[in-house]
Amino acid sequence: MIEILLDELHVSSVWNGGILLLAFFTLILYFFILPTGKNHTWWKSIIFIIGVFVAYMAIGSPLNIVARIQFSTHIIQLILFLLVAPPLLIIGFKTEIIHKALKFPIAKKIANILTKPYVAFILFFTFLTMLHVPAIFDAARMDIYTNYFYMFGLLFIAILYWIPIVTDICFERKQKLLYVGLSIFALIPVSLFLMFSTEGMYETYSDLGVFVDALEACFPPDEEPLPASFYESLLPSKPVQLQHVGGQILLGGGIVVFLITMLLVQVFEKRKATKK
Repeated sequence: MIEILLDELHVSSVWNGGILLLAFFTLILYFFILPTGKNHTWWKSIIFIIGVFVAYMAIGSPLNIVARIQFSTHIIQLILFLLVAPPLLIIGFKTEIIHKALKFPIAKKIANILTKPYVAFILFFTFLTMLHVPAIFDAARMDIYTNYFYMFGLLFIAILYWIPIVTDICFERKQKLLYVGLSIFALIPVSLFLMFSTEGMYETYSDLGVFVDALEACFPPDEEPLPASFYESLLPSKPVQLQHVGGQILLGGGIVVFLITMLLVQVFEKRKATKK
């Protein structure tokens, strides 16, 4: 039925044009406006492009539509948007503009506050958990602008969270490994909350009226509404099971991402040590 829905919708509904324009604008800004430092290499630009692509696929592709029908897909969306895209964007970013900005005392003070590792750590996992409080989750899903506010707010916090891991601003190797290891434990509460839920907690996936409003919120205003019976056929028959699967994906996917991160930190830090 999901495939039928995607076929019925206009291409501008399935592939979010506004997010696509934002992605193109980001790349134009990156390549033609931001200054390129001497140490910036071509492979960093490729990594940045991949980061923008992953972020767009998470919230601007058909995956976003499916995530509004299946909670488990929403978790995949979050993993891509918050755990995969941010480190790629940081690694590939042109840092020359940052070095110039930090020459101003005010900018330096703001940067010192924003890059405090454990502040970013607490903010990231607190907001990630709060997003899955049923009342907050349903409210965010009902209004597209509120949803984007939450998502891009989380992306900004995720970037702050990843800075200590993928840069040398704050941490040495052992501190990075400890930081990433603690991240695995920080994912456990919200994952268990989802895995051991005994009832459908989100009206977005259980109440037909809320489900329709949440789904149509991401359609353009001129999109013709589909019959109510069709939406009813899309309503998840086992929302609790999807919550359990979502919790498993969040914990399992998070562990995989963090273990790969720990491995890469070990490899790159050892290479840096041998070059000294």
